[in-house]
Amino acid sequence: MVFNKTPKSIKTHRYRSVFEPEWQMIHNRMNDNAFTFFIGGNGTGKTWAALKRAEILGVDSEEDNSFLFNPDALNQHVFFDKAGMEQKIHELENMKASKIKGYQIILDEAQMTAHAKEWNNREVLEFSKRMSTIRVSRLSVALTMPVFKMVTTDLRLLATYLCEMRGADAMDLERGYSFSKLHYLDLKPFISEFWRARPFLSKKFVHPLTGLETIDCKKLNEIRWDKPGRSIVRGYEKMKKDYRKLISERAVDLAEEKKAAKEKVESKMDASKVVDFVRSNAERYLDRKDRFDWFQIWVDSERINTSQVIAKKVCKFLNFERDKVKGQCV
Repeated sequence: MVFNKTPKSIKTHRYRSVFEPEWQMIHNRMNDNAFTFFIGGNGTGKTWAALKRAEILGVDSEEDNSFLFNPDALNQHVFFDKAGMEQKIHELENMKASKIKGYQIILDEAQMTAHAKEWNNREVLEFSKRMSTIRVSRLSVALTMPVFKMVTTDLRLLATYLCEMRGADAMDLERGYSFSKLHYLDLKPFISEFWRARPFLSKKFVHPLTGLETIDCKKLNEIRWDKPGRSIVRGYEKMKKDYRKLISERAVDLAEEKKAAKEKVESKMDASKVVDFVRSNAERYLDRKDRFDWFQIWVDSERINTSQVIAKKVCKFLNFERDKVKGQCV
């Protein structure tokens, strides 16, 4: 295995102790992915933080970020549904593993496509299984959601990092800063639970009297996320707007489909209208034995929209009525 050195952009970053372990895990350890969950309420900057993380980690050893994260092609990195994300992963897996290590993928609003309440949905189950078997791809995947437990348990157990955004009131809107806590997650398979740990931030400290240089380590309680580049923000906002428009159109289409289906069912269940229509067109639906034929009533879809059950009931009622009239006449 070729050892990939940590790029200079990460070595010189103020949060080197946060990003370097993730870089090393993907590039220099065997068969590992990074699944980072960004959780927080609306307007807390979780998606911007995920984009900034992709911008920081989307470099290779030659400081080239044109492939692992391309700000001008966000649609190849940011997804709002599982279908597009799976298609992209399938394309990446057909390439050489050495070329896709650390490729940045963001699934925004993951609860919309893999909600915990839909855990038994066939598509969601297949998606969860798929995510648990992409370990050899060595990708860097970020998922955003309001609450950690809103996605399925299978997906949560894949998490390696948990980024808990602070409230919207803690954001610096003028400078574009958002803040969060970061937890390293260590899964205990036997009990299916996580042990959480905070990262330590290392800083060089020069003693004012002796001039000796020492390293000061302290627990990192808060991370400040800078606003991603302007082109990234604009591209994301456009993608989000298009996605919301698509969701609205789907909701309208679904409502119209439900309304049409309801009207169709109601028309089929209105047996009295079928009785009146068949009675007024009796010659059309009588057979050779001068009996009403339910099959002829049912197949006459041009005039009557009814089910087999209603057609049989109507036929039985009209034949009974016909026999009763004949008996009285006799």
